[in-house]
Amino acid sequence: MSYIGNQVTSVPHIVDTFTGDNSTTTFGPLVRSPAGTAAIAVFINGAYKTPGIDYTLNGNYIVFTVAPSNALNIIIHHLGNGTTTQVPSDGSVIEYFLAGFLSNFTRK
Repeated sequence: MSYIGNQVTSVPHIVDTFTGDNSTTTFGPLVRSPAGTAAIAVFINGAYKTPGIDYTLNGNYIVFTVAPSNALNIIIHHLGNGTTTQVPSDGSVIEYFLAGFLSNFTRK
């Protein structure tokens, strides 16, 4: 299959894993600092945890309101792991298409 522009590349999915011990509420550091709670999905033993109620973030550490029980798996999925910039190859965008696109944004 051919592509217009740069070759499509995949970005690895980032997952942090920890284990509860019935006393620790702060876990980390995470592989990377999430932009906010909307940038991660947190599960304890497969049960989704609600941001702001079950946990908060402090930099690249996750802080639970209640310590996860002993031996429970804590899994943190990082969502939107980054982007790669797609640049059209030279000559693939002609003036006709560019002019039509930009005309949609002119002020009237």
